[in-house]
Amino acid sequence: MATDAPPTAYKEASSSIEWDTLTEEDQMKQQEEMAKFLGELGTVEKFIEACKDVGRTAAAIGGEFRTVKNGLADLHAKYGHHFFKLIITYIPRWDWLMTRWNEILLSSKKLAIETALALIHYGEVLAVIADIQTQSQLKGAQNALRVYVESHPISVATEVADGFKNLKIDLQDFSEDFATYAGSYCSDPIAIVVPFESIKQCQETIADLDDKIQKSAMALGCSAVFGTLLSDNPVSSISHYVVPRNEAQAKLGKLNLSIGCPVTLDRLIALIAMQTDFEKFKPDITGICDELSSFANIWAFATLQSIEINAALDEGMVVLTRKKFQMKLALLIIQIEPLREGLRAYAAQI
Repeated sequence: MATDAPPTAYKEASSSIEWDTLTEEDQMKQQEEMAKFLGELGTVEKFIEACKDVGRTAAAIGGEFRTVKNGLADLHAKYGHHFFKLIITYIPRWDWLMTRWNEILLSSKKLAIETALALIHYGEVLAVIADIQTQSQLKGAQNALRVYVESHPISVATEVADGFKNLKIDLQDFSEDFATYAGSYCSDPIAIVVPFESIKQCQETIADLDDKIQKSAMALGCSAVFGTLLSDNPVSSISHYVVPRNEAQAKLGKLNLSIGCPVTLDRLIALIAMQTDFEKFKPDITGICDELSSFANIWAFATLQSIEINAALDEGMVVLTRKKFQMKLALLIIQIEPLREGLRAYAAQI
């Protein structure tokens, strides 16, 4: 979303250093940089606006689904007696994809609202931890963490995130099948020009980098959504993956499927034109699904961090005196309000 260059003060000499290889001092330095970045004037506002943009984009995709549906329906009305598979296979499949998108999007909105509320509870628990003075208070905080984890299972986020992931795959399968179907009417099979391998390579690259962003952010104690939506994130262990990830996403957006086939029959011309229009107007849900999955994972992030904090507190009062623990706790707390406001801004657009 954001394209600003990283502030000069935050630029690292090397951005290829992964979190696990950093010294404890360097890890704390990156946590400090992230906290400072989130506290800078304009950062939270930029993040909230980016969340709104995600919501607007997601809301508009329904129209793109309908555009393709209308095109398929028009083609069937004119030439349905020539292309039986349109009404038997492709129009029903597209209706199914449309329905799934609407259902998953509503689930995403519901989860965003629930997560914004859950973060209030999460923040209250973190505040209790920050104020621990006695062993009794420590035990009380651990009990509160256990209650939070039990009442906010990770599976809630996984279900929504997996829904977007699977829908991406199913839409790509539809694209491949429809391109093959249109191409089957060509006398020259070589005329089917479909860069599916390039598309799959881009998707695999994006998935791999998303996983690394998620793991790096989790280790840092920061929600990955800040890396996904704020490209000027100063922390090298995250930004190292964000740049190539965005480049792969841009490359994917430029890849088009096309069928080149010399034809003379009106119905065949119409079919090929529809396939071309399909690739032009089909919903570009790859990027938006990744961003919506990041929103879903905020729920899981809070739960996983609660588990980690509880495990750290098993060491007793001594852990509260460690600067590393104090900095991570402070970073977790400072994220809560931006995340809540961002989720609410997103949900309001749907």
